Amino acid sequence: MFKSFETWTTRRYLFFITWFLLHVMLFIFGVLRVMLDKNLSNLNIPLNYSLWIARGGGMCLIWDCSIILLPVCRNILRILRVSFINKLIPIDENIWFHKITAYSILFCTTVHAIGHYVNFFKMDRLHREDPGGYFQQSAAELLYKSPAGITGHIMLLCMVLMYTTAKHTGRNKSFETFWYTHHLAFVMLGALMFHGIGCIVRDKDGVCRGYKSYRYLAIGYCLYILERFIRAWRARLDTRLVKAIQHPAGVVELQIQKPSFKYKPGQYLFINVPDVSEYQWHPFTITSSPFEDYVSVHIRQVGDWTRALGTRMGVEKEERGGGAGRGIQAAGASSKGRPEKNVELVDDRGEEIHIRSGFSMPMVCIDGPFGAPTEDVFDHEIVVLVGSGIGVTPFASILRDIWYRANNNMPLKTKHIEFYWVCRDLASLKWFQSLLATIEQSMLHVKLKIHIYCTAVMKPDQHHNIALHLNDDFGGADTITGLQALTNFGRPNFGAIFTELREGITNGTYMPGSNQELSVEVAVFFCGPGAMAKSLRKESRIQSKNGVKFAFRKEHF
Repeated sequence: MFKSFETWTTRRYLFFITWFLLHVMLFIFGVLRVMLDKNLSNLNIPLNYSLWIARGGGMCLIWDCSIILLPVCRNILRILRVSFINKLIPIDENIWFHKITAYSILFCTTVHAIGHYVNFFKMDRLHREDPGGYFQQSAAELLYKSPAGITGHIMLLCMVLMYTTAKHTGRNKSFETFWYTHHLAFVMLGALMFHGIGCIVRDKDGVCRGYKSYRYLAIGYCLYILERFIRAWRARLDTRLVKAIQHPAGVVELQIQKPSFKYKPGQYLFINVPDVSEYQWHPFTITSSPFEDYVSVHIRQVGDWTRALGTRMGVEKEERGGGAGRGIQAAGASSKGRPEKNVELVDDRGEEIHIRSGFSMPMVCIDGPFGAPTEDVFDHEIVVLVGSGIGVTPFASILRDIWYRANNNMPLKTKHIEFYWVCRDLASLKWFQSLLATIEQSMLHVKLKIHIYCTAVMKPDQHHNIALHLNDDFGGADTITGLQALTNFGRPNFGAIFTELREGITNGTYMPGSNQELSVEVAVFFCGPGAMAKSLRKESRIQSKNGVKFAFRKEHF
């Protein structure tokens, strides 16, 4: 998270600086509150610095643990995202904020624990010197018999398990381990509520001088419990999986009908399939348009849960890496569009088949929708959409919705779309190919340019097949994809691409008739791996000059 500071946005820097200064102030407040309290001379004199440091770290921990759950309260974030607060705080980067808070908890816990371990050592020494004095407990009793010691070690154990399994490499190896150990947070936070009941910090009259932190912790906990109740209730509303379509490159499309589910293009949802895992919920970008009578997601089978889902859906193991798209439709399910649409978007994705003997559609639950950066596409006149591999999914919904709006004469601010899709292999191009072809041929009122890049090294037989068909009559279309846009091989040079786009805007060739003296914002939306996001963010910053600003936005889950 801290490895690539050069990719941080201005809002990230400002937020992090504010966050750091807030913790410095809280730490100083916690130290001074104890150090300047004359009634605590019974502790300040013998314990001094170790006590002050422990209390300063504890004050920061109260704040961090009170808000650690707020970044995952997605219903609250959805409300804040459309408010002025989104301009001040990076709401779309809630997971980044969650990690920042977690690292802060780790650091402050270390400070707090070391301070108290030193305190216990001093208290143990004073107890041995004067068994009948003020300090009546040994270090062993303080550590393993007192409420503070017991709850403190429970929290440390939970943190060790959570932090070691939350690393990116660990999540990729075993997501279920991460999922279940991360729920130890409730044990940790529950122990924190009772951490101070023994009240080690008492003044010379025996009065407890604790922070009564449970009052502040309860606010964040109650908000999260309310969030979970809302999501549980919403997930139980009538939901039906009506169709499953197998696409090439190990992609499975699920089409779901839920009358209560209202969404915008670019948003995402959480899906649960009890037959695969009763408790796991996974986020996926919505790929359908609100104009369609279903909500769809495209799921690539790359992990334990997604592979188990493919097996449950009846996808054969040998077919996961390729093959033509084919559908499995539930009995009685209809794929007809809504009657109020004037024009239908045809997406020929393969022949549908009936349910096989012994096969049935699994029950699914969906929760959402939740806001994402791509939801703001329609606020910009010039848009650059960049998807890498399965990261193209949010733009499927965007392009579908733009197509419906443009062809049904609906108001649309977006006029220019530069769409870049970067794939590792040719098979990945097939499942999105028919949708792009339909949109490319019938897009009205919106200037759409499609740029396809294949980064994999082709095999000799693939070169041979392409060469054989070079002279075939494709009507000017690309030999590989059938699109009017040609397929490029290699990685796109976004430095040169953004330079050409900026120069076209400034000299008036890209937007004829526009005033080149006006400031123009080009919105760059990206969904894909972090390395590519780093490059795009850097180029967006470098190429923002001469009255043209490239505003970079990345999908976060």
